[in-house]
Amino acid sequence: MNEFRGNFTDIVAVTELRGSYPNVPYAPDVDYQALVAGDDNPMFLTIPIGKAGVTSGNKRFYDEAFVQELERQTLRNKPIGLMGHLSEAERATAFPPEAVHWVGAARVGDTLWGKAYVVPGPVRERIRRYKAQGKAIATSIDAYAAGEWDATLGAFRMAADSLRLNQIDIAPADRAGIPDLAAVPLLTTEMDEGPEPEPETEQEDTVVDKLQVINEMTADDARLLPDAVRQAIVESVPVPPEVAQLQAIRETLALDGDADVLSAIAEMRRTQEEQAKAAITRRITELAADIQVEPVRELVVDLVAARNPQTVEEAEAAYKAVSESAHVTELLQAHVVATMGPRQGAGNLPSQNGQRKYFVIPEEQEA
Repeated sequence: MNEFRGNFTDIVAVTELRGSYPNVPYAPDVDYQALVAGDDNPMFLTIPIGKAGVTSGNKRFYDEAFVQELERQTLRNKPIGLMGHLSEAERATAFPPEAVHWVGAARVGDTLWGKAYVVPGPVRERIRRYKAQGKAIATSIDAYAAGEWDATLGAFRMAADSLRLNQIDIAPADRAGIPDLAAVPLLTTEMDEGPEPEPETEQEDTVVDKLQVINEMTADDARLLPDAVRQAIVESVPVPPEVAQLQAIRETLALDGDADVLSAIAEMRRTQEEQAKAAITRRITELAADIQVEPVRELVVDLVAARNPQTVEEAEAAYKAVSESAHVTELLQAHVVATMGPRQGAGNLPSQNGQRKYFVIPEEQEA
């Protein structure tokens, strides 16, 4: 398995169309005033620094995860850039003046855009003339990373977790690993004039001022935001599953937005419990209707209810156990004896020679 590991430089991305440049914000911790202090005509370069899903001319494939890590390290490290790269011999000792300072990054589709402050001097003039000529330039990553050969891609798939970004340099467009993406740089400056007006530093300052205000806001300041901004913030927050579930409960119970859901559920539960108790009582009464002796019937109903059945099935089982118990059976028999008298037998009838003796009752004579 082929593997790439170590320092590398690769010209990976620039942009394709003039006029399609996004407004890349500054990283939150960039001090704009300190950055441009002493510069009467500050100039910023907006240009792509990476692209997901592409293979460079050096056979390195950059996937989505790699470009995300490149964006994170650009915003965190805010690397510098040179015009071209240091050679291997120069890398150990050389420390040339920076050409650009990268101060922001933002994704637009698959492309990672960067914003760089261009240091006053020959580099600024050189890039300005490229802009005036409509001449394209490119960006080039100087970094440490590892990658494994991917036969399906025919390239080294670069590992995002191995990336250690050193700097992002400016390079000639004819050396770009993706020549079709070379383009004219976008420069923003206070003094930029011409037939195609570019964003002015005043607009850049406005972005910085807004960002500073936002970073200094507290939770108590939320009430000061316009309603449209607050609504946009609320809409951008994913709805927690619990909130969606609560809304579904409201719709199921036909409750309006002001109704107390807990009270409504508690009331519904009470109603269900009362209906269940009424059904159990009704069933016990139906079963006990077969007992003709009222006192015994009432006793059986009370004994079944005392077992506290929770369902109709439990009530039926309790009734069967109570009604067939020895105590209830004896009670019913005693009631019959008390009402009808003891059972009559033939033991007291006179007998003759061990045989029952019968008496003939003469019929009443007619007058």
